[in-house]
Amino acid sequence: MNKIIFSFSLICLSASTLANPDLSRKFPFVDIQAQVLDTTTNTPSWQRLPPMTHVQYPTGLLNRQGSGCAVVNFQVTPEGNVKNLNIENSAPKRFSKEVRKAARQIVRDWHWPERTDEQVIELTMRFDYCLTHDFDKKSEAVAMCVEHSEQACE
Repeated sequence: MNKIIFSFSLICLSASTLANPDLSRKFPFVDIQAQVLDTTTNTPSWQRLPPMTHVQYPTGLLNRQGSGCAVVNFQVTPEGNVKNLNIENSAPKRFSKEVRKAARQIVRDWHWPERTDEQVIELTMRFDYCLTHDFDKKSEAVAMCVEHSEQACE
């Protein structure tokens, strides 16, 4: 009987190890894609921005090994200040708090240039946060994040 219990324990332990691989010695690769909604044409379209090397991946999202996206509406004053920041959507729901917090932080920390005109500019931006533990394939991870950012954020 003890052999059966021991064997069953080993099988459960093996299955648990396969389901939850040890990632403690691996460093994840993270990527943040940013896009701005171009409304200057008849059909608005997302325009990808250059890589955001100065922005850190959200710690809360990293700790939960999560990925997600957020769409943010806001206004920028001529002085370069952000007003009326609103998260339009975020996904997935289980990481919503972390994704929303990170998107707000990026917009607030962005160095918006001062302008000489008096106009308040309304912007809509999308941020995609992607994480993979397959850090040996950085280009594939970036391509995956770009592909993810082309899908709906819902």
